[in-house]
Amino acid sequence: MKILAFAGTDADFSYNRLLLRFMKKHFKQMADIEIYEVGKLPPFSVDTPLSEQTEVWKLKQKVKKADGLVFATPEYDHGIPAVLKSAMEWLSYRTKVLSGKPAMIVGVAYGRQASARSQVQMRQILISPDCNTNLLPGNEVLIGNVRNTFAKDGRLIDKKAIDQLEKSFEHFIEYIQIFKNVEREGLNMAVKQPTISDAYINFPTGRLTLKEVQQIFSTIPFEIDLIDGTDHFAWFSDKPNREHVRNTASLGETVQECHPPMAVPAVMSIINSFREGKKDVVTRPLWMNGHRSLIQYYALRDINGHYLGTIEFTGSVEYILNLFENGAWSKDATTGASKKTSDTTSVEDENTPVDASTGASESNDEDSITTTPTVDTTDAVSEETDATTGASETGSVDADDETADASTGASENE
Repeated sequence: MKILAFAGTDADFSYNRLLLRFMKKHFKQMADIEIYEVGKLPPFSVDTPLSEQTEVWKLKQKVKKADGLVFATPEYDHGIPAVLKSAMEWLSYRTKVLSGKPAMIVGVAYGRQASARSQVQMRQILISPDCNTNLLPGNEVLIGNVRNTFAKDGRLIDKKAIDQLEKSFEHFIEYIQIFKNVEREGLNMAVKQPTISDAYINFPTGRLTLKEVQQIFSTIPFEIDLIDGTDHFAWFSDKPNREHVRNTASLGETVQECHPPMAVPAVMSIINSFREGKKDVVTRPLWMNGHRSLIQYYALRDINGHYLGTIEFTGSVEYILNLFENGAWSKDATTGASKKTSDTTSVEDENTPVDASTGASESNDEDSITTTPTVDTTDAVSEETDATTGASETGSVDADDETADASTGASENE
């Protein structure tokens, strides 16, 4: 169970921060609690440049991956601190990252009423339409007289407060599990069978059932992602061991939400080149997760050439490269005959080569040979640009590197 806990103040010393540290250690057998400092975020403003929103983007990714959220709020002037309100604005403005997330509120303060008023305000914010969290009902954690409830080393020592905290947190874990079970049941249904199991699609080249379509996407040796014509993340193939780990929580997000802010202009440049008809393909080889991979972007168009979206194909090419390096093409795969070292296509066998897929003879006519057009990638992505994001690189990006974003390949500095 992964919990993201918000320290709702930017003060150098905070008893609410001490409370979260106590919870992290005290409940380590029940959940992995990560404490987030809201003071790292820039003050909320709709006019904040995209280049200054990297920390906001990182926080949204943490929220999406968390099973539940804990908000520790002090009380300033009968309300929550301004820095916490600013963080809530970032998490609710033009984004649904909080929607449906299980949430819990805790708080400590110097007075006997603890942070009762600020918690009431925090509850109102969390259940507002723009936040729409699944807030744990009841179970108030109100710890007052903090000078007497905490030891000098930061431990919570008040037995009554500890009992109250344990009871509420146990209820919170059970609360999260309810939603996880509901989501798992829906996911299992989607994995086991399509929504309409007996339906099929007639293509110009044959017919496939929905189950066959689903399993084809899960079986092919590369993964596929789709950004639709309105620049929203619409679909990804359910392939095991993906290079780019995707989450259903990201479906419906805009390109701006899916990518690090610094990479967005270059990504949009690629998409716009497809939309405007200037490009149809952008390709880029790079290192990912310690091996060589190939990423290719294709413009998705209807039969009339109208832009429908952008498809991203990603796959490891280690197997193919190893075959080449071990001499797999030293013989003609069609006939098994050794090839000459000259540039001609003649082989030792005098017989006409046979197409292994059809058994049909091939001629040496240039008209009978299908060639793959060369793709010019220099206009959209330079040699020093990651095609996954368009972000500049100082070298090849390895997704195991702590400074590389695994979902996009873009290098980021903390």
